[in-house]
Amino acid sequence: MRHLSTITCPIEVVKTQLQASSGVSHNPFAVARHIFNTQGAQGFFRGLSPTLLGIFPSRASYFWAYETMKSGLVPVLGDGTVTHIVAGLSAGATANTITSPIWMVKTRMQLLASIDAAHGQVAYRGYRHAIQTIYRQEGFRGFYKGLTASYWGCSEGCIQFVAYEKLKRHLEARHAEHCRRNGLPVTDRLPPHQYFLSAAASKLMATITTYPHEVVRTRLREQARNGVFKYTGMWQSLNLIGREEGVRGLYAGMATHVARVVPNAAILFLSYELINRWFEDRDSGTERPA
Repeated sequence: MRHLSTITCPIEVVKTQLQASSGVSHNPFAVARHIFNTQGAQGFFRGLSPTLLGIFPSRASYFWAYETMKSGLVPVLGDGTVTHIVAGLSAGATANTITSPIWMVKTRMQLLASIDAAHGQVAYRGYRHAIQTIYRQEGFRGFYKGLTASYWGCSEGCIQFVAYEKLKRHLEARHAEHCRRNGLPVTDRLPPHQYFLSAAASKLMATITTYPHEVVRTRLREQARNGVFKYTGMWQSLNLIGREEGVRGLYAGMATHVARVVPNAAILFLSYELINRWFEDRDSGTERPA
């Protein structure tokens, strides 16, 4: 996952610039040229260190919270949609709260290509300087800017998990029936490519449904201009972007975002399923059919 994040970091940086209010361009290739011209090749890897740092606590807390909440709710509510929704929301809220300072620093570093020093914005010299400056100018709360939009984004994970669980169950039932019809050992375990495609489809649907929260979160994390923050709250930002830029503004950078997160999610969920399968086989001491 760390290698994949490194490979896709340039896409993430371009996406963040597309979401920003600086308005360099709506064309990702033009934005990429601007980054290269102003910061060189290293500009495409701004924010990589926080990304790598945040992978483990983010993923671990997410899946831990999801499975913990789900296991607690199943005896009460059953293994149905309500359980998956509550578990997904809880997982997202937990992961975002724990890792918000990491993502705040990452976003600020990725926005350096469009910094406006003439209006009092600071060109951070490095991560330590960024952390010190954010704390000095904005206090501890500065590291949690955009968290409300991240909570809104929890619905993305919720939709993704619900869609994935339903699609996976449907495919598992079809697979088991296929085995019965063809005289094969009956199993509901899917081939790896079906887990991959199920995760990709569910992530794509969830992303399209909830994407504006990504733009709002980036705007909330921008530096002040002349000491004034243009975007001060989730609803204020949503209304302001919609009024000034319309739907295009609310979905700025989505294609670039999809190109990065859908493959990431598909690989993540496939890895999760295969690791779970390995633990099940190890605990049972038997080899189950694939």
